Amino acid sequence: MAQLVDEVITVEQKVTRKVLTTDPPLTFTISIEYVPEDKGYGAWCEEMRASGWGETIEEALNELAEEMWEFAEILVEMSERSPSIKDPSLSHARFLFSLGSPEKERSILGLRP
Repeated sequence: MAQLVDEVITVEQKVTRKVLTTDPPLTFTISIEYVPEDKGYGAWCEEMRASGWGETIEEALNELAEEMWEFAEILVEMSERSPSIKDPSLSHARFLFSLGSPEKERSILGLRP
């Protein structure tokens, strides 16, 4: 009698980008993982506490990039109104927002499959 075995393949990728033009240098860690139960990909950035999901890696990275940009925009605006805000992501948010567009953010951080 033949035995059937389910095989689970996990695909995971982690990319770390270091921005040397800031003082101190900033690190962005981007992780992508295939989630078999959801039949899709999760992507997240630890430093920005942002995540994205998609049926493809490209969709997950696009959603992550949008989430990071929106979070950066909100955090920078909040810090301008309340300079006493001490969020650990603020320096990362300021850097991303200084790029001027989500397209530059994607390019610098390699948020393309």
